[in-house]
Amino acid sequence: MPSSRLPLTPSSRLTRRALGLCAVGAVATLAFGAANAAGAWPSRPIMMTVGSPAGSLPDTVARDLVARIGMALGQPIVVENVPGAGGVVGMDRVRQAAPDGHRFIFTNIGAVVISPALQKSFPYDPVRDFDAVSLISTGPMVLVASTSLGVETLAQLLELARRKPMMYGSVGIGTPPHIFVEQLKAATRLPLDHVPFKGSNGLAQALLGDHVSVGMEALTVLLPLIEGGKVRPLAVSGEKRLALLPQVPTFSELGVPSIGVAWLAVMAPKGTLPEAVTAMNRELTRVLAQPDLRTAWAAIGRHVGGGPPEVLEDRIRTELPRWKSIIDSAGIRPE
Repeated sequence: MPSSRLPLTPSSRLTRRALGLCAVGAVATLAFGAANAAGAWPSRPIMMTVGSPAGSLPDTVARDLVARIGMALGQPIVVENVPGAGGVVGMDRVRQAAPDGHRFIFTNIGAVVISPALQKSFPYDPVRDFDAVSLISTGPMVLVASTSLGVETLAQLLELARRKPMMYGSVGIGTPPHIFVEQLKAATRLPLDHVPFKGSNGLAQALLGDHVSVGMEALTVLLPLIEGGKVRPLAVSGEKRLALLPQVPTFSELGVPSIGVAWLAVMAPKGTLPEAVTAMNRELTRVLAQPDLRTAWAAIGRHVGGGPPEVLEDRIRTELPRWKSIIDSAGIRPE
């Protein structure tokens, strides 16, 4: 009986071979996908969200750290800027990300502990919704007075302010410098009225024009005014004096402890893979120890952070109630 099978032509042989290869490829792809799903972290580029605009200090610091880490984690780290509301918008986006170790947030004191303490209704809780990864740096604040006041020490400022109405400026309501001066007022009974300005340039111009007599900001903002003899530094926050202002005492030395410092940190969505948190912390700690970085940061008045995630976690748990108490006592309300 003649066979009903058609003879194999060269083209049909190629077709069968191609189908066979496709089947093998499909099985391999499925196997790779399953292995990748349960495989080692990271399986794709890591996103580092920065809650500040491109070109800002946090953005510059984040990009420098990412460049120093390079491919040490096995995948590139991609910086993504998500500015808005002082870093709150970026934090909220990362809060909603999958905790698979591929998303981190480069954030700041305002978005982590001040804004949540300031607002009654807030989209996230920094302890409940995030894992601490690393404290990156602390930035002491400098209290300055206009040279037209003729004061050279904090004690002289306190004495003069009790006899003469005086105003202080900040870079905005609810910003760290605003909260820190209110903390100083509560500790010393310093009678100063608050005038908010839009950003550090607005504050600098107000000090130059004697529209306000006192201000507090980061050294990078105030150093040109100090060097130009327009304002006199009276005290710095933090545990030690600034290398660029060695003659200026800390608040603690003057008997006013624990005046706040600004800080930067890296966090991740709650429940992020422990190995991802550990690895990111390890690499950040490694690059933060590099001598050239430490020297560069000292030149702009920043102190290097580092340490295990618990250092940052403890800071957050300590500062949240502290700033809430200051905010409530001073009657500060968001704009």
